[in-house]
Amino acid sequence: MRNLRTHPPLPERPSTAVESLDRGLRLLQLLRDYGALRVADAAQQLGVSRSSAHRLLQTLVFRGFAVQNEAHVYLPGPSMDAGPARLEWTRDFRRLCQPHLEVLSRRSRESANLMIRVGTNVRFLVTVRARTVEATHDRDGVVMPAHEASGGKALLAELTDDQIREIYTAGPAATLTEAAMAKLLGDAKRARAHGYAVNVEETERGVAAVGTAVHDRWGAPVGAVTLSTRADRFAERLPSTLLPLLLDSRAQIERDLSDVDLT
Repeated sequence: MRNLRTHPPLPERPSTAVESLDRGLRLLQLLRDYGALRVADAAQQLGVSRSSAHRLLQTLVFRGFAVQNEAHVYLPGPSMDAGPARLEWTRDFRRLCQPHLEVLSRRSRESANLMIRVGTNVRFLVTVRARTVEATHDRDGVVMPAHEASGGKALLAELTDDQIREIYTAGPAATLTEAAMAKLLGDAKRARAHGYAVNVEETERGVAAVGTAVHDRWGAPVGAVTLSTRADRFAERLPSTLLPLLLDSRAQIERDLSDVDLT
């Protein structure tokens, strides 16, 4: 008799499973399979209250696995389909930059971030939060659209306009409208002229940031350093405090990178 190939049985839910984690993972599956979720739908699927479903969805938004549109519908976020960066040097890069970020955060009294660009997204490698009650959120591990984040804009500005258009019109990344592309190219032009880029409430309501690209010993951009703060005090603090400290930190990091081969 011919042996028929059978699929192994699905594993049973372990008795030691963490309930909240399991619900969060189930939400990720629902977003992946349905493409859109309302709070009421999520609550029904998970068998929890609307308030519990809302908190879980907001946590996914915070980590970049979901976004919320104007109709209050949750959609898959940039972290959902972001594969591994597969850049082995990022651990050394983070280790080298960490002390500088700590100094930058302490001197500015704002949160300092380190990120890299992977395609049309940026990945936050580390956040050093300011030790104040008004500190912006920890973004360690978060994935965001590069054209919205200050560090992402600074890194995109290292490309030519034609190169920027190319990465945003290839395959599934072709998501920018003509207006959004025009804005991005304008932001890139200003970043090239001034050496930094800004983001005012483009990634998070009430938050603004300034970012600059960091270059390796050969002058190639390897990441970006940013400072994030409350949007209502950004314009006042940018020229006198945030920008001078940020550019000084970049110079210090690049000085260290001149003695290191990250590849």
